[in-house]
Amino acid sequence: MKPVAEACLRNQAPIAEAVREPFANVKTVLEIGAGTGQHAVYIAERMPHLQWLPTDLAEALPGICAWVEEAGLDNLLPPKALDVTAGDWGLTEIFDAAYTSNTLHFIGWTPVEALFAGVAKRLHVESPFCVYGPFNENGAFTSLGNQGLDEWVKTRDPDAGLKDLADIEALALRYGFKLENLKRLPANNLLLVFCFEG
Repeated sequence: MKPVAEACLRNQAPIAEAVREPFANVKTVLEIGAGTGQHAVYIAERMPHLQWLPTDLAEALPGICAWVEEAGLDNLLPPKALDVTAGDWGLTEIFDAAYTSNTLHFIGWTPVEALFAGVAKRLHVESPFCVYGPFNENGAFTSLGNQGLDEWVKTRDPDAGLKDLADIEALALRYGFKLENLKRLPANNLLLVFCFEG
């Protein structure tokens, strides 16, 4: 049974369009926190030049596998288990790009740091890292919907919640990532396009 996230159905088209430019000249993409696997299938289908590797916690893999297997795309690799807080990600490849969607607000600050630290070890210099999701700006929510999302996420994990854009940009810099572009997408979400400078 394929898991379906309604939010993915709403945002997959604008996300795919937003990553088209940063991913135009790359071949291999590491996706962190693939969730249901819907984004992996949708983007890989529309950008056949990419070799896309979806990863997530082990318990998410059956759902991702269901999407990947049904899609039958040559450029969509079998998903791998990955916990960003694990010291060893179990990956040996160096990728041309990385992508994560709707992950940063679902986890606490320590895992967010681990995510950036880990991605920095798996990218070539000058590779793009695209981060999609809702963010606070100037210490405030940008919509009532985002505020409600923050409250709901914190009922699941008190350490989670929306992160401030300035804090994420500063953290990224510590691990060698420079924010090159910011794209405003529907429903008060952003696509942050970082470049890994090493």
